[in-house]
Amino acid sequence: MAHIPRRLALATLATIVCCSGALAQTSAKLPDISGPWQFKTDVLPNKGCIISGEIEFRKGVKPFDYACTFVSREDCDREPEKTFTEVKQSCFVREINGEFDITSKVEAITDAGPDWFKREMLATMLYEPDNFRVHPKAGELTGTFKSIRQAPVKFWRGNDLVS
Repeated sequence: MAHIPRRLALATLATIVCCSGALAQTSAKLPDISGPWQFKTDVLPNKGCIISGEIEFRKGVKPFDYACTFVSREDCDREPEKTFTEVKQSCFVREINGEFDITSKVEAITDAGPDWFKREMLATMLYEPDNFRVHPKAGELTGTFKSIRQAPVKFWRGNDLVS
């Protein structure tokens, strides 16, 4: 009977080691995303807009956590004419189940057009943060853009300079 608690303890320890190894293995397969990337969404439903931009990821304290900054541009086919909004944002990236969760905060609307739309945007400052959930796939990051609406999004690195 004295061996049952010891066996239970060994089985529990084996389970912990096995599972923690599996979790570490999932994270270890994620690429380092540090550096500059570009991104673009598909057309957002019911709005006719596309969001694109450039983002810079910087490693955080924990593995697979990053800080980031970016400028996004929303181009829309509105009536009576097309509009655009450029927005400076800061963000934080966390690894969740083998994916990168990017949570953003609007810092400033830096430009908009045409003039009537720019006045409206700067007066109201109504722009929801651009958030993303992406996973690595063939050297890119693909997943979902999440804000007021959702759409597929793709991130890719720009051409590296060749020396």
